[in-house]
Amino acid sequence: MTAGPLRGTTVPLSASSILLGRAPSCTLVLDDDYSSSRHARIFPQGGTWYVEDLGSTNGTYINEQRITGIQPLAPGVSVRVGQSIVELQR
Repeated sequence: MTAGPLRGTTVPLSASSILLGRAPSCTLVLDDDYSSSRHARIFPQGGTWYVEDLGSTNGTYINEQRITGIQPLAPGVSVRVGQSIVELQR
């Protein structure tokens, strides 16, 4: 996490999805009124990482562009969920 309440938090990349949102079951639990309970997920598939908005109210953004559906995600690219920003780093 590069911005927001969890700034500095890291999650090791593995074959599992990373779920972001306010729900306690999320990988990264966001204490943020602008994020949904299950806001977005970041996941690997076929050697590439992707981000998917899960029907959130306020949207998920890659470099300030609101995304729809599943989008590829390169390392170092900013993903904004509510007031938090996350980046993949290898």
